[in-house]
Amino acid sequence: MDVNDFFVNDVFIPHLLPTLRPDLAVLLQENLFNTDLDTLLQPISGRVSDDWRADVEKLLAQPTRIAHWRATIWEVMGESIYQWVQSFAELATSLYAFSTSRALDAPPGLARDAKLSPALAGFFRTARADDEMRHFLIGAIEYLSSFTEGEIEVPVSIIRAMNDVERIAQIEESALPPEKQAVVRYCTLQIARLARENG
Repeated sequence: MDVNDFFVNDVFIPHLLPTLRPDLAVLLQENLFNTDLDTLLQPISGRVSDDWRADVEKLLAQPTRIAHWRATIWEVMGESIYQWVQSFAELATSLYAFSTSRALDAPPGLARDAKLSPALAGFFRTARADDEMRHFLIGAIEYLSSFTEGEIEVPVSIIRAMNDVERIAQIEESALPPEKQAVVRYCTLQIARLARENG
């Protein structure tokens, strides 16, 4: 028998879905993103096994349940991610603006006696030597500092960019509180169970 006999216009024949395992039936329904049992059963004529129906309904509900756990994780972590992305975007915009307004030689490097905020000093001290974010932030500070060499007053735009560097370092260094870590672990485990992974 040719496998194409089970398809019409590249769509699996709906009447044959109940002959498949529930997981295959869900995957071979016409609309892969459908999560409604009645929609899946509508084109099927004849009686459907109660066990098959229950298993299919459970599988169809999985995307909604996973979305719930993902939303919970986002509630826990979303604010810090948003702040990180916002600061990173603002810093990148500032660096680009500085680079187009003035041509510079390679920056001289971060001086040993350069004054760093406690947050930046702590981040550079604890971050791994091969940490790419550490290298990026050091490079950003060196580049921004090169604009203020010999200047008595530091431009506001440079101060703002330095503040973005500091904010990124603080977010990178800070870990979620234990109770929030527990929530993320729990939600991740629930998602893994629903997806039939061992976590």
